Amino acid sequence: MNSIIIRRCATVGLLTILAATVARADNYPSQPIRLVVPFGAGGVTDATARVFAEGLTRKLGQPVVVENRTGAGGGIAAGVVAKARPDGYTLLVITNGMYAVNPLIYPQLSYDPKKDFTYVAMLANTPTILAVRADSPYTSLPALVKAAAAGEDKLSFSTAGEGSDNYQVLQLLQQATGVRMLHVPYKSGTESLTAVISRTADATAISAATSTSFIESGQIRPFAVTSTRRLANQPQIPTVKEALGKDVEGGSLSGIAAPAGTPDAIIERLNAAIAAVAASPLAKDKVYARGSEPVDSSQAAFKQRVRDDQIKWAALLKPGAR
Repeated sequence: MNSIIIRRCATVGLLTILAATVARADNYPSQPIRLVVPFGAGGVTDATARVFAEGLTRKLGQPVVVENRTGAGGGIAAGVVAKARPDGYTLLVITNGMYAVNPLIYPQLSYDPKKDFTYVAMLANTPTILAVRADSPYTSLPALVKAAAAGEDKLSFSTAGEGSDNYQVLQLLQQATGVRMLHVPYKSGTESLTAVISRTADATAISAATSTSFIESGQIRPFAVTSTRRLANQPQIPTVKEALGKDVEGGSLSGIAAPAGTPDAIIERLNAAIAAVAASPLAKDKVYARGSEPVDSSQAAFKQRVRDDQIKWAALLKPGAR
């Protein structure tokens, strides 16, 4: 008799929880949403996040508040969101480096990109521009590669650290050309670029979204963009394919993820709102017109991109590949 009562109570409790979850999903959002950004203010990931936060605030009717949690190549922010309640009120801006590269280069992570998140929608893809300082002796990308081939590990390439977008481009460039460059990591993209301008490093890759002022001021010499087509706002810069005859497509892909277990109804609501912001003049003017590229905002496309990137980088960064 007692066992029957216990089972009935358990069933009632489960149904109560399910009913409450459905009610919360139907009423979502009813309070401010926290959008955790893994990098500092001023970078392309932060800038993209703030534009979408502004647009989502309008679409969802609740404030979407950006919170910067930096460190460990995005690992600190990812760890925070992975442990958050899966109710749609704590979201993560996640990059391809965080879900595909970090698991391969950091021996311990506070999150599992395959288990801890539901991938909601991609926001933008931001290619990088391969560049040297304005007075560099290297006048073209082929000349740079030729110099690297002549002196293995002598020509230096600065990045914002392992897992960063310019680190990814370095690996792709080396794989495509067969040359090796001396990797010089810094704490940020700004420091990485400063190293090139100040002659501490020979070359780097700078985000297309932040490169314009440095190019126009004559501080750097751009060689090629790591995308499939030329940039709309800097059409004079060729693609790597045009400049070198090699496929080197890389940069920073950003998207929004929620803690695993977030109700489907909330994920669908978020996905629809993100797609609406992506198609709005706000995103077109403040994100896509400044060097970032629009992407398919469907959840299916994001899931497939995550799988593809994880396979790609597992092959590229396997032991002996670097």
